[in-house]
Amino acid sequence: MEVETFVVPPLENNIFLVYNAATKEAALIDSSLGAAKVLPRLKDLGLTLKFVLNTHGHHDHMADDAPIAKETGAKVAIHEADVYRLEKNAHDPRPYMPTPPPPAKADLVLKEATVVKVGSVEIETIHTPGHTEGSVCFYVPAANVLFTGDTLMAGTFGITGAPGGSPAMMYRSLKRLYELPPDTQVLPGHGPPTHVGDESWIANLRYAAPH
Repeated sequence: MEVETFVVPPLENNIFLVYNAATKEAALIDSSLGAAKVLPRLKDLGLTLKFVLNTHGHHDHMADDAPIAKETGAKVAIHEADVYRLEKNAHDPRPYMPTPPPPAKADLVLKEATVVKVGSVEIETIHTPGHTEGSVCFYVPAANVLFTGDTLMAGTFGITGAPGGSPAMMYRSLKRLYELPPDTQVLPGHGPPTHVGDESWIANLRYAAPH
């Protein structure tokens, strides 16, 4: 499995291009505003984009779902609890994005343990609500890599106070992720990569866990 990272403004989102060099099949994890910059790279590598995998349904992570899908024929995937956001976001502008993203269609509705295959690469869905009700992480056991969106970032986690967020659910999701092997590489939606074992602060959350 090969992974390339693209950082796009205005919120410095990480977009991950995941591909199988042998089969030339690829997936995009989060299609943030500006994801079109990935298209020339697909062409250079001769890749076929099979999926756009959304970690959750916030504007800054799925703004380019519709244009990317239209351009490449890729299937848009999002957890069942966040499907409504694909349409809702099209009518809900943000200060950093005064023109809302075009509505996208969920071609693949994800659930806990859904496996998406990109060539021989198997990407497992882990439902990690807390930031939104339908937030997920994508885990590739064979490569020991975890794509976490806004659930887990280096030294911190995503906000839980927006609609659909839940501190209690976030705590449970982080606790679950911390049970993965310590050397699991974490590739978050914002900021630098880290490893599960480097985020030992998660273990201390039990003292502040909501009851």
